[in-house]
Amino acid sequence: MTGVPDLTALRARLEGGDGPRFWRSLDAVADSEEFRTYLAAEFPAATRLAAQPGRRGFLKLMAASFALGGLAACGGPDGRDYEVPYVKEPERIVPGAALSYASSAQFDGFGNGILVTTRNGRPLKIEGNPEHPWSRGGTDVLAQASVLGLYDPFRSQAVQHLGRPASWASFEAAMLGETERWRAARGKGVALLTGPVTSPTLAAELDKLRAAYPEMRWYAGSTRDGIHEGARRAFGRPVETLPDFAKAKTIVALDGDFLDLGPGQVGLSRRWADARRAALAQGRLLPLFSAAPTPGLTSSKADDALPVSAGRLEEIARAMLAAASGGAAPEGTDPAARWARRAWDSLNAARGAGIVTTGLTASPALHDLVHRLNGALGNEGATLRHVSPSVADGAGSLADLAKAMDGGEVKALIVLGTNPVYDAPGALDFAARMERVPLKIHVGLYFDETGAHADWHLPLAHPLESWGDVRSLDGTVGLIQPTVSPFYNGHTPQEIVAFLARADGAADPLALLKARWRGQGEDDAAFEARFAEALRTGFLPDSAAPAEAVTLTGAAATPAAPAGGLEVVFRPDGTLYDGTHADLAWLQELPKPLTKVVWENVVAVSPALAAREKLADGDLVRIEAGGRSVTGPAWILPGQAADTVTLSLGYGRNVPDHLSLGLGYDAGALRSPETPWRLSGARLVRTGERRMPATTQHLGALPDDEEGRQIIRTQVPGGAPAGDPKDANPPSFYPPPESQDRWTAAQWGMAIDLDACTGCNACVTACQAENNIPVVGREEVARGRWLGWIRIDRYYEGDPEAPATHFQPVNCMHCESAPCELGCPVEATLHDSEGLNLQVYNRCVGTRTCQSYCPYKVRRFNYLDYSGGMPPVTQQQRNPEVTVRARGVMEKCTYCIQRIAAARIDSAKDAHAPIPDGTVETACQGACPTRAITFGNVADPDSQVSAAKRDPRNYSLLGHLNTKPRTTYLAGLVPGGREG
Repeated sequence: MTGVPDLTALRARLEGGDGPRFWRSLDAVADSEEFRTYLAAEFPAATRLAAQPGRRGFLKLMAASFALGGLAACGGPDGRDYEVPYVKEPERIVPGAALSYASSAQFDGFGNGILVTTRNGRPLKIEGNPEHPWSRGGTDVLAQASVLGLYDPFRSQAVQHLGRPASWASFEAAMLGETERWRAARGKGVALLTGPVTSPTLAAELDKLRAAYPEMRWYAGSTRDGIHEGARRAFGRPVETLPDFAKAKTIVALDGDFLDLGPGQVGLSRRWADARRAALAQGRLLPLFSAAPTPGLTSSKADDALPVSAGRLEEIARAMLAAASGGAAPEGTDPAARWARRAWDSLNAARGAGIVTTGLTASPALHDLVHRLNGALGNEGATLRHVSPSVADGAGSLADLAKAMDGGEVKALIVLGTNPVYDAPGALDFAARMERVPLKIHVGLYFDETGAHADWHLPLAHPLESWGDVRSLDGTVGLIQPTVSPFYNGHTPQEIVAFLARADGAADPLALLKARWRGQGEDDAAFEARFAEALRTGFLPDSAAPAEAVTLTGAAATPAAPAGGLEVVFRPDGTLYDGTHADLAWLQELPKPLTKVVWENVVAVSPALAAREKLADGDLVRIEAGGRSVTGPAWILPGQAADTVTLSLGYGRNVPDHLSLGLGYDAGALRSPETPWRLSGARLVRTGERRMPATTQHLGALPDDEEGRQIIRTQVPGGAPAGDPKDANPPSFYPPPESQDRWTAAQWGMAIDLDACTGCNACVTACQAENNIPVVGREEVARGRWLGWIRIDRYYEGDPEAPATHFQPVNCMHCESAPCELGCPVEATLHDSEGLNLQVYNRCVGTRTCQSYCPYKVRRFNYLDYSGGMPPVTQQQRNPEVTVRARGVMEKCTYCIQRIAAARIDSAKDAHAPIPDGTVETACQGACPTRAITFGNVADPDSQVSAAKRDPRNYSLLGHLNTKPRTTYLAGLVPGGREG
């Protein structure tokens, strides 16, 4: 909020019905002067009417043009110098035709199945692999952005020695003598640091390296140490726990994160959404209870959410465990106790069919308690499955390595594919300790903070130009195959390890991969056939880890004494995660799911803490603890625990000449290796300065309807339908559309299930990759010029300190009675025979009339030449099927018309046969991990989209305006008493 929040006044406004039911920010609830100033800036001529008490006057503005300061469209160079045709056409490549390869996207060491679309040998787009047993066709933002990472000009492009360009040959020559000394010393003094290793091929090469140097020490930085330690306390050994939502009747998440960005997001989100749909088909709700110190996607989708400090989560778990073991139900009258009773009642009623889960950032003690609670409830083996960790074991920790470097035990340090100078907890001061090592070798995709402190830096090959393998969270082995030759002569991790083990020149990564998976004595022909089929599907069949029987051991540890003072929790960033890909502009400009902030991180505080400390959004605050501090802009976050501050990782990078330099603060400076996700006893200090973050929070703010017709609708399973009446046919000034033959002209439409949408942003990044949408930069976003074709509006409902949260993707509605078409003076926007609202770029003269006529605010204007000046290597990622827009041109969602056109062409080749349902899949639809988006021919009553539109939850956004949008929504599901 731009001012200090008055919680009493805000609550009175919400409870009295004077404020909106669904709201985006505290400014909108307060109807503050800053919010009205924003509206005046977006609609300059609307100031007078917007100030009227009624909201209907504001709606009238949508039907008038008040932005006539047009800019003449201008062209620019296309960045191509010359073209050379093929002398001999490569095998399987048809010029201009798409060719897909099955591969795997890597995320914190784990893999998800993907399909890489290439044209003329250039990888252009990532799609989900529907055959992959774990990811099931979904993707996440990092997988979608990985194709930009391939063309990233900030990637490491050459070997460096002592900060100067070198070559692989010089590195190999230098290593010949070193490896001989290592071999003579049996590897004593050699340390290898990696990230989590799930690749069976890399693990096999690591075994060979350790055999060659028996006294070498291997260390790994892993974010899953707390998960494995909690399992070790409960079961005596580390295991991964996989929930089976399909068998559950209730879910309780204690700081759970199964819907949040992470290695398991894609697979677990799909399973959760499918289970919700299956429960709805049975006329019931699969409820989700969530208690968390800071809101995330999992808590945002909860049907009953509780903001509570991380320190109190163990107390709640112990109370539930005592009740499950025959004691009394959780007692107390405060909000946490009341929530615990509701959650316990639901679990107790579903013994053997409930799930209690926690997340990556939970303490080992909480993981231990959750395992014991599930065991006491009979959930183990019923709704929960335990498997061996996919991560190779036997590695020491970062703290162990820091201690060894302190003691002078490390003479040579090899850092493989990780960045400990940035990633390691600040308390370790890894850079200073690293300076004590005589020989330091860094292998990475970027010349990052660790590369700058190393003697040798070696470029890694990008996964899209590599051979390899990787395991998913469930153990499924996915294959990685190159879709293009390496740009910068990078090598894979297994090549580097194989060279260090043998020092006999570069190994062949394909040969290493085949050697790992060839069965003993297997016939060559049989193996090649099996391997080729695995490459086609992208994974090895039946390779998932089998379920393992576990037995609880001992008892839960004694609770620690509660800590006082301000609590700080650390969280992976909602778009950058750990900052590995901080140089990718798509991710920097992707609005955070909840704050909608771009290009930096913020210090999230609760409304109560902001009121107590007199903080407003953008006030710079300093968080101090243990003699260290970080400074960042405050951001008031509804749903945050009262005395908890959240710091996001991934920012504060310090690599000269990189895109990420100077963006945000480095939260890692305050982290400790003992408790890397939580800090107690911190102090918040106001600096007296302000720096307002750039945010899309109010971009496209839709007006409330004074008749009570809600933008967001919810429905109780089995309750009154929340959708529009099926026989509604309001009068219109527009003539009815000409009748079309059902099969010669499909009528395209879309339905979006708000209950399944988790706000993960995969659709936004997929749309950007598919449609050549440029980034505009922080300053332009702050001016309201963000160019995304699909935005995810986030709404709150209820008490600002513990609201319900709703997500709503909004793209062009492709209205049958489109106001934009009426307003355009040059007919640059018009309808076609298939119901598509088209935008003719070379007709557009930039009056922006269509933008002012559009009530959904989904049209974007190129105020500047945002696509010009891109590095030539980045231009190679552009989709040749989509026009690159110039300055002065309006653009918006096209329903991926290039994909529709491709389906039409294929139909014409087959005697104009009907286009089968499901043939055309929009980029946003294909990326969605929960399958919340359905697209197809609404004229075909048997299509999936027609079935969705017959659902009683189906409604039109702003349907009372009678624009007849082709994109409609399915109302979200809520427990009884919250429908609307």
